Amino acid sequence: MPEPIIFYDLLRQGPEGQSDSEKCWSPNTLQETLTHLNSYALNIKGLSYKTEWLSFSEVEPKMKELGILPNRDYLLHYTIPTIYDPNTKRIVTDSFAIAKYLDEAYPDTPNLVAPGTASLQAAYMEKVVYPLLQASFRIFCFPVFEGCCMNDADRKYVRESREKWFKKALEDVAPKGEDLTAACKAFGAQLDGVAKHVAANGTDAVFIAGDAPAHIDAAVAAILQCIVKICGTEHELAKTVLEHQWATKHLQAMSKWK
Repeated sequence: MPEPIIFYDLLRQGPEGQSDSEKCWSPNTLQETLTHLNSYALNIKGLSYKTEWLSFSEVEPKMKELGILPNRDYLLHYTIPTIYDPNTKRIVTDSFAIAKYLDEAYPDTPNLVAPGTASLQAAYMEKVVYPLLQASFRIFCFPVFEGCCMNDADRKYVRESREKWFKKALEDVAPKGEDLTAACKAFGAQLDGVAKHVAANGTDAVFIAGDAPAHIDAAVAAILQCIVKICGTEHELAKTVLEHQWATKHLQAMSKWK
């Protein structure tokens, strides 16, 4: 029997006894678990895995320990999701790379990146999914600081990195008042665009990729779930998600792989 894959995920504050699904919050790492984006990805594929929880300040030391080289293309040189597969002795980082690896290593499980779709899914990530994340990131940036930092080292790391990116105090990053309302309306319009893409698959379609979820479905669901978990259901952006017809259907359909 194959050994469980080790999935490195970000921890957040919460009561003792939380399930892994309740603890999991990051849009990047959530993408990967929807197979069985890592929780979504691993769950969709039905693969056995165990989670090693890391705080923000523990990510870089752990990645260095694993022998992962810094990625100079990103603002953060060491990031997760990352998996270690003891069955192949492979370490893989980056959600799309992980999805493709899992398809190659475990071909008898449902595909995340079906043959011939890698370039199309990469384009969809670039043109649709990343803009969704960028549009919401400013809004949930401070809630992440409040609810997901486990200690002073985490708080220092998150504050300094985000303030460096946005060149303003962390408390001032998110839009407020009318600006927040406008940002949420624009986010809803982006969801409308995704819904139109899905409608091309048929009147009852839910998944972007067709009859079954693909990597891009996991990526979108991860962002939406992160918004609801981190901002809380009463937040204006979370309400935008929960009151959107297609988004709620998509989250419900993806919930079986949480």
